[in-house]
Amino acid sequence: MKLFNVWTITKKNLQQLKRDKRLIVLSIIAPIIVTALFGSVFGGEFTDLRVIVINEDENFSNVFGDEISSLMEEDPKIRFNLTSDPSVARANVEKRYSQAAIIYPDTFTEDLLFGEETEVELFVSYENPIIANYIISLFQANSTQVMENYFGESLFSITIIPIYQGFPGPGSLPNSINISLCNLDNGMTKSPLSQDIYELVDEGETMDVEEGDDLGEAEKIVQRGEARAIIIFSENFTYNALIKKEINIEIKMDGAEPQACMSIIADISSSLADVFEEKFDISIFNIDDYYYNNRDGTDEPVKLITYYTPAIICFTVFYFSFLLTMMSFLRERNQGTMERISTSPLKNSDIILGYILSFSILSILEATSVILTTILIFNAQIEYTLFSLIQAFLIVYIVVVGALGLGIFLSVLVKTEFQIMQFIPLIIIPFMLLSGMWAPIEALPDWLRPMSSFVPLTYANNAMRDTLLRNETIFDILLPFSVSVLFAGLMIALGILSLKRKLK
Repeated sequence: MKLFNVWTITKKNLQQLKRDKRLIVLSIIAPIIVTALFGSVFGGEFTDLRVIVINEDENFSNVFGDEISSLMEEDPKIRFNLTSDPSVARANVEKRYSQAAIIYPDTFTEDLLFGEETEVELFVSYENPIIANYIISLFQANSTQVMENYFGESLFSITIIPIYQGFPGPGSLPNSINISLCNLDNGMTKSPLSQDIYELVDEGETMDVEEGDDLGEAEKIVQRGEARAIIIFSENFTYNALIKKEINIEIKMDGAEPQACMSIIADISSSLADVFEEKFDISIFNIDDYYYNNRDGTDEPVKLITYYTPAIICFTVFYFSFLLTMMSFLRERNQGTMERISTSPLKNSDIILGYILSFSILSILEATSVILTTILIFNAQIEYTLFSLIQAFLIVYIVVVGALGLGIFLSVLVKTEFQIMQFIPLIIIPFMLLSGMWAPIEALPDWLRPMSSFVPLTYANNAMRDTLLRNETIFDILLPFSVSVLFAGLMIALGILSLKRKLK
């Protein structure tokens, strides 16, 4: 081996590379772009998933102080003197206007609901011990009844402050017993627990939450895939959580988007744990989840292969139609076939339409084989009907036409098969990663997400998923279908113009 000969070959190759600047750019820039796309798509997290909240939670409206006092008032002997000043209530007993004073703190109900220590002050005159004991026993019995109705046990203490010590003796209770009542209990002043969960979820980046008041309309939106989920808080959500310690939340999701469903469940679970652990150290909860668009049942989303299948059909057909067109036109040009045809009596329009028709037939055969493969081999949860297959073929044909036009248009730029392969990292891989093939568009980073709107395969994938997974018709998916048609028309027009220049 001679170093000079090695260097001669190396120098020749370097000079060729120097002349082909596209190869240098592709060798450096393309790997950077592809690596960045892979990292961004598969390393990203879901953001801005559209979620509708139906909140019927009426909060906890009871006031325990009022309930206890109302029970005591059922005794015909009890007469309440109402006051809002604790010192006045005590003074009434000291001045003998009242036989006792009951003072509820302002946070009485909230402290009980959230497991905080609380007490009620019972200021009692013992000038007549019979009356004093009657008042104490009546208050204890009624407060115990209220507490057991809600919690099964009494959760607060009673501080009894006796004054004017008397001596027990014979006698009966008077017909009227005056009690000063100072009920400062404000009840539940905090917002409903459902509101706390809503605000915590809304602060995160995973979900784009909006409030709704029509459950039926919200269900239609999720079934069409226009939103990912509905979160439903029942009217007694706060009551059950605070009193019964039962934390139940209902979530209805678009089962055709399994990855989005998992992300939503994880985010809701985290929010529930944060809210209830912070308030009363309870993190046990039940999520009643329901999934639309899953023909095998409603207790789980579709399998990932089901989610991938429509996009695999579109991408496979697009990729091979594009590659086949470019390689065929390169072979025709290298063999001189195109030049010989251009000198024939045939019109240019006849030649162009002939090329497009022939490649369309081949691509449709290819599409048929791809769809049959997915039906026979893929274990996808898709109910193929004649109508859905006709619509799927229509979408696939639009994809094929777009790929043919793009292939014809770009074929004039290549001279070798190696140069054709250079278009794969520039067009094919970005189309694959940015079109929502492997994950919903919401999984893309914010800075990358707008680029998916310029990828025509995004609209074809959405249209195919809506057709096969959500049973929607072409009339329901006019936007993605129309964009796919416009792209195909534009590519065919550009392909015809480039082919005409080549034939001249």
